[in-house]
Amino acid sequence: MKSKLNWLELLLLAAPFVALAIYWNDLPARVPIHWDLRGNINGWSGKTPGMLIAPLTALAITVLLHILPRFDPRLRRTSGEEGLMPVILPIVRIATLGLLDIVFFVQIATSLGRSIPGGRIMVSSVLIFSIVLGNYLGNVRPNYFVGIRTPWTLENPETWRATHRLGGRLMFFGALVLLIAQFFLSEEVFAWLFVPSTLSFVAWGFVYSWHHSRTHAAAR
Repeated sequence: MKSKLNWLELLLLAAPFVALAIYWNDLPARVPIHWDLRGNINGWSGKTPGMLIAPLTALAITVLLHILPRFDPRLRRTSGEEGLMPVILPIVRIATLGLLDIVFFVQIATSLGRSIPGGRIMVSSVLIFSIVLGNYLGNVRPNYFVGIRTPWTLENPETWRATHRLGGRLMFFGALVLLIAQFFLSEEVFAWLFVPSTLSFVAWGFVYSWHHSRTHAAAR
């Protein structure tokens, strides 16, 4: 299983660079780099920096996710004490690569003149990414790199576990509801729903972890 995930990771890393080698001469001098929630392009860049943003970001994040856990004292454990982290971290890397690859291929397809709903594809990809992360969030062990990192979750292991278990469910089902809802709502209405939902989840993480840490400390 681990070797298959490693091969998939390499494939996802290499795919954008292979595509660039094939289509580089066909790409225009100016390429899109940003879409709004309504699917309209609202950011442009020159070909070289614009087309390398996603592949190089994917490469950098992958390298960091491989290296940083080695420096995290909370993840350096003897064999048998790792929990599910050896499984979760590769899945996080692959999910991140998948998301960035989709962004890249929407970008290159649009640059080559293909008519695709770029904004909707990328929003759907972000929601699927959130569903995947939410499914595993409750099993993420306390660390300094992955998860809902607030002062209170980092300080209190019980607050970390409680916040991630409930947060994982909220992320999973919230993203699933939004993924379904976008097919029944106009792009304008969905945009008004998507942004507040994302901000609400971030605010919830701070408020819930603070409240749990405070009540837990009081109980002890």
